Amino acid sequence: MKKGGKTELILTVLAGSAFLTAELLDEFFNYPKSYKRAKRALFGSHISESLRLGAERQRFYSLLNELKRQGLVIRKTRDRGSLWNITLAGLNKLKLIRERKVDYQSVSDNKFKIIIFDVPEKLRRKRTWLREALGVLGFRMLQKSVWIGKNKIPEDFLSDLRNNGLMHFVHILEVTKTGSVKEMA
Repeated sequence: MKKGGKTELILTVLAGSAFLTAELLDEFFNYPKSYKRAKRALFGSHISESLRLGAERQRFYSLLNELKRQGLVIRKTRDRGSLWNITLAGLNKLKLIRERKVDYQSVSDNKFKIIIFDVPEKLRRKRTWLREALGVLGFRMLQKSVWIGKNKIPEDFLSDLRNNGLMHFVHILEVTKTGSVKEMA
């Protein structure tokens, strides 16, 4: 799962409603419906698989505790288990994660495009967003700020560049003669 994906998943599940820890584990690991059945399945299988799942479970709880330290979730202890809830700060964080999410449709047109950009360091997050967007569009990195691909540039991507104030940092070229770039794509 991609960085930030687990945080988004946890916050999304908790934003829908409060879940017992077992139900949250069901969503997170695709465990069977019952935590007890999951535990039986976990420890009834091969030992190395049990250790791997145990390590994943530990990472999950570590992430939950980190989210708790950040004030994004709260934990209420009950006699049957723990109840995790999302906080207002968690809802705001989830909104930010969803706004930053890159989701473009890439359509091949068999014409090489080179995208060159020079986004200043003070706009680091926007530069990271741009790199992620180019990856989603099917472009590959030649250098950190030079990307190549054979896909059309969607209008919503160009609109997002304008809205993020990045248009004057980005240059898009269509190449008719590839030279040594032929091997790259």
